[in-house]
Amino acid sequence: MVREHYAKTRAPLLLARLGKDIERADLWPSDRGQRSLKQLINDTCGPDLQIVWDKRSPAYIAVVTPEVRAEVEAQIAARLGENEQVPVRVEDIAWPVLLAFCVDVHNEPVYIRRTRPFRYEVGSIPPGRTSEYILVEPEYRRPGLRIDRPHLLPQGDKRDLEALIQKWAVVHGIGIEQFSRLEQEAKEGPETGRTALDRLLAAQSQDVAQRLLIPADIAQILARIQ
Repeated sequence: MVREHYAKTRAPLLLARLGKDIERADLWPSDRGQRSLKQLINDTCGPDLQIVWDKRSPAYIAVVTPEVRAEVEAQIAARLGENEQVPVRVEDIAWPVLLAFCVDVHNEPVYIRRTRPFRYEVGSIPPGRTSEYILVEPEYRRPGLRIDRPHLLPQGDKRDLEALIQKWAVVHGIGIEQFSRLEQEAKEGPETGRTALDRLLAAQSQDVAQRLLIPADIAQILARIQ
């Protein structure tokens, strides 16, 4: 797919675009939930495929072949700051998706369901359903950050969380707009789509929530109860 792209044009093939093309063609490997598209390329496609990015804007990531790398890097260097990604705003993201980035589950893996109704899973994915979920790697999460009122988040925390979500979406080659909150969900507030685990955590004061220990098996059960 990458070679076919550069046979037609020298415009950078963005990682996010490649991810969408793979999604449409249903060509993801069976372990798609275990590693990102970027990691998959680095692990299995080098040196035939390589990753390059704009150092001024790490979210702008392209996939290249060695033959076109220098030309694509020159184009990236010449960019004037245009933004190819939809800006992330926590207020626009569905509540269960936000929780996946912030719930503190003590080093257990966290996954997001790809399609509506959105939900997250803690620890493991039910057998036969791994393709329905995306891993939220630890480096993109803010465990313990209280987001029951996103509009009241301190600006520093808000911008950091938005940047982490943006990077996660780019690495996985997905558009963050697919996780947007519907108008009706926004009207009804964060209670919509919340699980028993969400409600339990949201009901605690911040100091208690940060010290709360939930066994992984209990957390999994609570995460599945609406």
